[in-house]
Amino acid sequence: MTWALQGKESADLPFWGISLPTAAIKHLAAATAALLALTACATAMVQPAASVRAEAPQRASINVKPREVRNHPAGNDFYQFVNQDWLAANELPADKASIGAAEELSEQSDRDVRAMIEEIVASSPRAGTIEQKIADLYSAAMNEAEIEARGTEPLKPHLARIRAVQTIDDLMRLMGVIGYNSPIGAGVAPSPADPDRNAVWVSQAGLGMPHRGYYLDDSDEMMGLQEGYRGYVATILGLIGYSDPEDGAERIFDLERAIAEMHVDEDRSLSADETMRAMSYAELKAYAPSFDWDRFLSEGGLSGGDLYVVMDQTAVADLGDLVHDYPIEDWKLWMEFHIAHQFADYLPQAFANAMFDYYSVQLSGITEKPERWQFAVGIVNTHLGDAVAQLYVQRHFSEADKTQVDSIVTHIRTAFETRMRSLQWMDDETRSAALEKLAALQGMIGYPNQWRDFSGYTVEPGKLVENIYGSYAFEWREQQVDLGKPVDRTRWPTHAHIVNAFYNPLGNTFVLPAGILKPPFFDPSADLAANYGGIGAVIGHEMSHGFDDQGRQFDASGRTFNWWTDETDDLFVAKSNRLMRQYNGYCPFRDACVNGLGTLGENIGDLAGLEIAYAAYRLALAGEEAPVINGLTGDQRFFIAYAKTYRDKVREEIARAMLEGDSHAPSRYRVNGVVRNMDAWYAAFDVRPGDRLYLAPAQRVRIW
Repeated sequence: MTWALQGKESADLPFWGISLPTAAIKHLAAATAALLALTACATAMVQPAASVRAEAPQRASINVKPREVRNHPAGNDFYQFVNQDWLAANELPADKASIGAAEELSEQSDRDVRAMIEEIVASSPRAGTIEQKIADLYSAAMNEAEIEARGTEPLKPHLARIRAVQTIDDLMRLMGVIGYNSPIGAGVAPSPADPDRNAVWVSQAGLGMPHRGYYLDDSDEMMGLQEGYRGYVATILGLIGYSDPEDGAERIFDLERAIAEMHVDEDRSLSADETMRAMSYAELKAYAPSFDWDRFLSEGGLSGGDLYVVMDQTAVADLGDLVHDYPIEDWKLWMEFHIAHQFADYLPQAFANAMFDYYSVQLSGITEKPERWQFAVGIVNTHLGDAVAQLYVQRHFSEADKTQVDSIVTHIRTAFETRMRSLQWMDDETRSAALEKLAALQGMIGYPNQWRDFSGYTVEPGKLVENIYGSYAFEWREQQVDLGKPVDRTRWPTHAHIVNAFYNPLGNTFVLPAGILKPPFFDPSADLAANYGGIGAVIGHEMSHGFDDQGRQFDASGRTFNWWTDETDDLFVAKSNRLMRQYNGYCPFRDACVNGLGTLGENIGDLAGLEIAYAAYRLALAGEEAPVINGLTGDQRFFIAYAKTYRDKVREEIARAMLEGDSHAPSRYRVNGVVRNMDAWYAAFDVRPGDRLYLAPAQRVRIW
């Protein structure tokens, strides 16, 4: 997961999610960040299992022929076995980086949001209302003629501000201003040392390509992408009137390569304390003395506090030194490019086309732009998302649906507790702390109890760039206010109609938005097997993140604290290492394999999530056997439902990039790599020695 830093480059914070393929792909394709920071609310009460079964008509919603089940192909490639018809029937359209279950839900959500917005536009809402803001932001994004007519006029105040910089002091002040690029980013979030207090987080930032590897890899493919990036930079510089764009592009690329050399890749072998260092202001200044923190933080409105968190191991200190190694004129040129790059999609087509050509065509293999309404809906979702979500929930998510999901959550919590109490590898001291953390784990289900207030955000008709920048400023003012207040653990800073799910270790909370509570993840009319194999596995995944290789370093309150005894820790690490070695052996391309260590937390989440969901499914059956439906047993339907949620097709450019930069394994292995470790799957599909996915019982990894 990623987190916005001053409306510019973003940096990874410790928020983990199911991260369905669409979310990760959109991040890589656009080289931009999702604006996600998570807090908590309470989980509702459960219905008895019997009443849940009575309300769920016996409909499988699964298209797999019983004959195919009896012939055992499930044991060779379960992902293909379940999804073969869908994979054969669907091709990637030219305007998509991926298609799949999550993509389909996201597109339906966008269509639903478009219908609501266009109704609002047609109603001519009163000035100052949230409806007026939605209508004017959408209309400004749709009005291509107005955007062309205004040209670069909206950029001129920003460019003039950058060009007025004369000294290093001026430069440091401007790097602290919302929306202006900096090699170090800053933002406000709970402190890992004291999660009830907000802290200023600082982290590496400053790159225009997706991550450091794009600058440092000298393979033919990456060299081509580097050349393409220089071409894109030159185009943007020419459009904003720079006299020698090619020379400017070389200077900017050299500067960003130096930044990339300082950047640090995630190292999951390090502890949370090593990667998230809590400091006082005096300690921060001593840690990175070359960076002018006084001017940088004062200009951003973040001075005066005494609680700071430094991420990325040594990168922040090194980047502070780098500021003094390049001429001021190079930094100014780099900032001019990035302010134009940041708004390129909202400027005339010459800017937008240049951005599309590099980030979509060259980086992602997408050859057609989405329809204009999709672009406009995306802008409204990003900047007025909570307002849109409120309308979405009123129309598309019922209280009955929420009650049914709450029931699944409670069964999964009970199943997790039961399994935790019986784990043979966990000693009593560690078990007691784990049970305490599980009891404190809170769920945010469907939508928030209180919707966000947008009265401080002004939207002007026809001024798209100004409205976008105004949104950055609005978000930043809220962060400034947060810095002086205790952490609000009830706040929903993600949107209720988003298609994803997340865990936040700093709050010990997970979020399950209404957007994902649709088929194939959740269907109120489907049977228990389909829902526990679908949304149940997602819930189990998110809950288990509190106990994976990273989440286990936080206690029940969200504070970084090692509550594991050495003996139990060693046993957990041994089990995790076995899973890591399994995933190291999965190679979607002849020359590229899964990074078992880099994906370890998500792989633990996938395996634990499905194991816990299966136990909860059996609990929900209350000792009865599920009926056979369309020739499929309940256990078969459970595993088939799980595999359906990961069906997807991804462009090779993106799939390869995700192997480098994503913390999740490709979807095929999120299915096959999980089920082959579960005894119940072998029994359900009669998987035998000789089947390609078969693992002997002693080789199967069992953690939770």
